Amino acid sequence: MNPELHARLRRLRREGGPALGESSVEPSPFSADAPTPGEVLSPGEAKGALPEWLAARLQRGFAVRREPERRAEPPAELEEAAGARGPFAARRRTFAAGHAHGDWALGDALAAAGDELAWLARDPVLAALAPESAVYLDIETTGLSGGAGTIPFLVALGRFEPSGSGFELWQAFLRDPSEEAAALAEVAERIRGASAVVSFFGKSFDRHRLEDKMRLHRIAPPFAGKPHLDLYHPLVRLYRGALVDGRLATVERELCGVAREDDLPGAHAPAAWFDFLGGREHALEGVFRHNELDVLSLVVLTAHLARTRDESRADGRALPGCGRTRARALAELCAARGEHGAALAWLAKAVARGAADGALLFRRAELLRKDGQRERALDEFLDLARARRDETGARAWGEALRLAKRLKRPELEAEARARGPQAIEASLTGRARARALAAFERVPSRPRAAHPRATPA
Repeated sequence: MNPELHARLRRLRREGGPALGESSVEPSPFSADAPTPGEVLSPGEAKGALPEWLAARLQRGFAVRREPERRAEPPAELEEAAGARGPFAARRRTFAAGHAHGDWALGDALAAAGDELAWLARDPVLAALAPESAVYLDIETTGLSGGAGTIPFLVALGRFEPSGSGFELWQAFLRDPSEEAAALAEVAERIRGASAVVSFFGKSFDRHRLEDKMRLHRIAPPFAGKPHLDLYHPLVRLYRGALVDGRLATVERELCGVAREDDLPGAHAPAAWFDFLGGREHALEGVFRHNELDVLSLVVLTAHLARTRDESRADGRALPGCGRTRARALAELCAARGEHGAALAWLAKAVARGAADGALLFRRAELLRKDGQRERALDEFLDLARARRDETGARAWGEALRLAKRLKRPELEAEARARGPQAIEASLTGRARARALAAFERVPSRPRAAHPRATPA
């Protein structure tokens, strides 16, 4: 094939694959701009250089994913399992508690306190969660929709051994759709025997896919009343804005240093299973490995989450992740519980860790007001209002007006009334402007002092 035509087809299909005669991995066009460690750049060179973290991320994006290994034989290490509803297959693997997954050991999760996880996840039920007896759940299905047509053909359940010295990963696999009832009956029993469930987006997906199919086979679902820690929600809440997305692969990499190599994306799992059922060469070994890594990541992410308020690991090392974003999120968690003093302390850390934006300073002034520090709150709202010519500044004038009136500061009240509407007109549009002006008008003016009546001579 003509090399030029091949390159054009590659771009159209977004393969990123090599042209004829080229290497299988293309160098990133951005990597040349990234400085090497210890390199001193001139001011002109430094201006065009990319940060090292960005160059590395772009390099990963331009690297070609290798074709998954395909084989005709069934996945390795499968054992025949005979349950109450018939036979199915399962793979069992054991990892030492000290097994490293990224920068963490699996056993680090054993120190996670249930009450701390409950506070961070905003779910009091999780106070009963014991990581040593919880089950760590992840599934692979034939699709994302629910109902009878979606088959969970691989269900992984991980659990620490009673001694705490090891971690067992058990993966139930359907060699044929007819084995579904047998496998799900055993899955239900194992979940029922655990103290809690840990998943990633499992409350919204994994749990419902399993419950749908269990009910279809007249199997009682085991989830009702059982503590369920869905790591997706607290972790995304803590690091929203610092992560490019909320996918497990992103979260595990940024927070636990997990770097997957040649990982088969979960989206390819259905095709691999269908190839297996059709007697064709398949990539199921990659699906098993992907599923295994997902479960191990649940364990180390539990360890990370439990150390959030300490902001350090058990050995004293700093907790990975954006500290400024985390401190800001912890401030909001404290504020939601009415702990305004603690919220202000976390906001102070967020401000100290980076340039404070207007929204952060506005929130600090709000919390000062809620904490009863009205004079300080008034000063901060006025500082924002006088310095900013944007929506935050316009809103700050409204807050300053209400506080000045309450604190009987007529000169500041007069300033807010004079400058606030102008700032709102200049910074807001549409309904937002109309609401802000209406809120201004609802604050009654201070009544004038009454003149004493003249008494008749």
